Amino acid sequence: MTESKRASYGNVSHALDILLFFREYEECSLGEMAERLNLKKSYLSKLLDSLKEKGFIAQDTGTGKYRLGLSCLELGTAFEERLDIRKITRPYLVELSSATNELVHLGVLDSNIVVLLERIMNQESGLRLQFHLSLTSPPYSTGLGKVLLAYSDQKMVENYLSTTKLEPYSPHTTVDPGILLMELDQIRLKGYYLSFETFESGVSCIAAPVFSRHGEIAAAISICAPTVRIMSKEKELVKHLLETTSNVSSQLGYNFQIAAKRKND
Repeated sequence: MTESKRASYGNVSHALDILLFFREYEECSLGEMAERLNLKKSYLSKLLDSLKEKGFIAQDTGTGKYRLGLSCLELGTAFEERLDIRKITRPYLVELSSATNELVHLGVLDSNIVVLLERIMNQESGLRLQFHLSLTSPPYSTGLGKVLLAYSDQKMVENYLSTTKLEPYSPHTTVDPGILLMELDQIRLKGYYLSFETFESGVSCIAAPVFSRHGEIAAAISICAPTVRIMSKEKELVKHLLETTSNVSSQLGYNFQIAAKRKND
């Protein structure tokens, strides 16, 4: 490889380092950036000028500090528009069902209704629930639904509870809005929910959220099984489920480190 090609590859690598740098920093001066990236100011300045020219970096005329430009937003938007959550999630759902030998669901919240987008039925699970893939159900009645509510906009949740009559689907369905709100708080604290026969007697599930690159809930995934199996291997199922939701969230562009940092700030 010639020296000019090595330099070209080096420039591209450093330019990408600059863009990735702003995943954690909203804005930064030239000196601070040079120190943190371990680059010479003169060299860094040339790279920033090139990125500015293409709209990937913007500079505040008052402070002189740099930040991400509109081209980054345009790329991110284009990427998100091309995402098909079912296509992305399916291999992970298949793997989760295979690892647990249980029934796995992917669901979203649409107009205050839980809609199942995907179901993976493991042949060894022996579980046959009496509903179809396109099932729509009230979110208060299922594990998927409660997880989706827990991470939704609070005003939307309050409006939903004030306008919806909570009717029992089983003896264990939560029909008290106050208790439901406490359950949603616990879901956010634990990061998952164990639903004990809330929709169908004899069947329980464990559900957890999937996040988009914006940090918003994009969907929820659940493992359903006879209650006795859920209870006997709860820790194992939770482990597999959270690994799956973490992997899918990452595929959607969610950054757990940045999210944790923002939460602690």
